[in-house]
Amino acid sequence: MRKFLLTMVCLLFVPCAFAQVNVEMEGMEYETRADGTFLIAGPTFFFDRILGAGGVHSESELWSSSKLRDRLLLNRMSGTPSWTPLAAGIWMKTGNELGDMIYQNFNDTQHESGIGNRTPILEGGFTTPSFKGFWATARLFQDDHFSDRTGAVRKKQVDDSFAFFGENWPFFSTAYGGLGFTNSFVNASLLAGEEYLWYYSESNMWIPVHYKPRVEGRLDLGHLFMTVTYQDGFYQNNWDKEEGHRREVDYSAKYSCGEFCRNSVIGYSVGIAYRAVDDSGYVYSKLKDGQVYFPFIEFRLQPVSRLTVDVMFGINDRDWLVQDSTQYGISAFQNFGTIIGIKNISGSRLNPLADTKEFYKNHTIDLTANGQMNLIQGYAILADTIGNVVLGGKGSYWAEHGAETFEVDGYDVFKIKNEKGETRSIDTRYGNVSRIEDWINGVTGELWMDFGYKDMFKFNASAGFEQISGIIEKAEVEPVEFFVGFTGDWLINGSFRISHSIKYRSDAGWNLRTQDPLTVKGDWYWDATFEQQFPKYGIFLSGTLLHVLADEVVEVPNGGYDRLRFICTAKKMF
Repeated sequence: MRKFLLTMVCLLFVPCAFAQVNVEMEGMEYETRADGTFLIAGPTFFFDRILGAGGVHSESELWSSSKLRDRLLLNRMSGTPSWTPLAAGIWMKTGNELGDMIYQNFNDTQHESGIGNRTPILEGGFTTPSFKGFWATARLFQDDHFSDRTGAVRKKQVDDSFAFFGENWPFFSTAYGGLGFTNSFVNASLLAGEEYLWYYSESNMWIPVHYKPRVEGRLDLGHLFMTVTYQDGFYQNNWDKEEGHRREVDYSAKYSCGEFCRNSVIGYSVGIAYRAVDDSGYVYSKLKDGQVYFPFIEFRLQPVSRLTVDVMFGINDRDWLVQDSTQYGISAFQNFGTIIGIKNISGSRLNPLADTKEFYKNHTIDLTANGQMNLIQGYAILADTIGNVVLGGKGSYWAEHGAETFEVDGYDVFKIKNEKGETRSIDTRYGNVSRIEDWINGVTGELWMDFGYKDMFKFNASAGFEQISGIIEKAEVEPVEFFVGFTGDWLINGSFRISHSIKYRSDAGWNLRTQDPLTVKGDWYWDATFEQQFPKYGIFLSGTLLHVLADEVVEVPNGGYDRLRFICTAKKMF
């Protein structure tokens, strides 16, 4: 029964693991998600919120100990570009937005932006097999998608193409190499490289930073996990003839109790995250006192087999954050299970490690809000198995007070012409991060069905809705109200995989990023991967289509068009 309940929860909360459509880069799995609000401006900025998660914030804004090794981009935790070493192998990846070459003339008549080079994705790398525990790795990769609409504006900020190759001013271009050692007790790596990166600020500006160098070391010793990062970032803004440097050191450590502890009534983890910055010139943001530390402790209580209580608490001299949940599993019949639970998030700040000020022209934007936020949610999950079919559902109610938002004092619009004489603009804002001092409530419901036959075929169908009440117009984003999704995986002759997903998400909207609210219209999306496998030789050849059927739309103010694109990958696993 416990195994079944665990499987049910995994199916619910990690649907992207079931639909094995390959994404462009690790950390961008939200692209193929149906079950919530996923608005994309580029690989370095997105609004990701699972339907029914509770609250109106983006998941990437909320700090948790599971994100200790994620990148911090101003006030968000990002999985891209990832510096996590990949498994032993050699790989190449490329792709483009369809419309290039033979399709160019047709698309020129269909889209006001024109075509030119339809922003390719490029990657190559390797990780050697282990030799007496030692291995080496290197990787060079960049993702140009979503970049061309703002390229004419952003290119004026920097001296060159701001990338290792191409002239599309991609949102990131990264190269690193390094060494590692792995055995049954130790997993260590040291990577060094260079990176061009654009990140999206609270003022709506795209800010370029060139890290040269960036060094990241990881050391796992049994149940102790440590990470140290040093990066020397060069900031540039040729519009206002401004330059600056930020030298930053990030450190984190976490110790989790051992196997005996985890199998007993109580388990725990303790850790600390630390940032220190040394700024000179113009770097467009500030960390108060130049440093921040955040110690935390986690407990898991399991007094009986079906009851679990999880608590995370962290505090420093400026902020505090608590996340806790209580969950109980009920076995009604042989193949029928129910989980009921309640969770809470309270704190002075969603991300206590983020910068405290942002500078936009002659305005100072306060990134910290007075008071605190409180979110409480109750939910019930039910599932039943009938042969090879799993039927399930979830219902929840949540209420949030003091949600973080932005109090706008004013807007500006920058306009510039590109080489074709077309006008491009960036909408900017100034003000301060603030709170919605009122309750926002949500009621959600979800249903799903899973079916599988051995390893040959898996199918999932799901649908859900969320009804939010309260002064939602004061929130930055009005989330999706309903979705429907279908995913399927075929493995033919044990060597040819077809994975696809088709989904519909309803309208979403941005309230405060621009003077007039931006509505992102609901649409159908189809994504598919076709992969020929040669398991005996460890060779995998795949092609992926993303964003099929859907219209080309801008999903985030100052973002790029989300377009149909094709990505192909060749890899040899050792």
